[in-house]
Amino acid sequence: MLNIKPPDAVIRIIQTLEASGHRALLAGGCVRDALLGFEPKDWDIATDAAPEAVQSLFEKTVAVGAQFGVVLVRMGDREF
Repeated sequence: MLNIKPPDAVIRIIQTLEASGHRALLAGGCVRDALLGFEPKDWDIATDAAPEAVQSLFEKTVAVGAQFGVVLVRMGDREF
């Protein structure tokens, strides 16, 4: 059984997306690292929310690749 414990900020992002009717799943390197038994260093969240929806749900965002659906959400001193 895989046991991943994301930071509280990641949990809040996922909960906010889901409360708005979107799906949100951990993806990328954090899942790979957990499968290999390593502590994840970065946390990626895949969602069916459009970039504009993500930007409207969170106060601080950076559209680093909006044309590809990539938006960073800043919480505290970290980006997810």
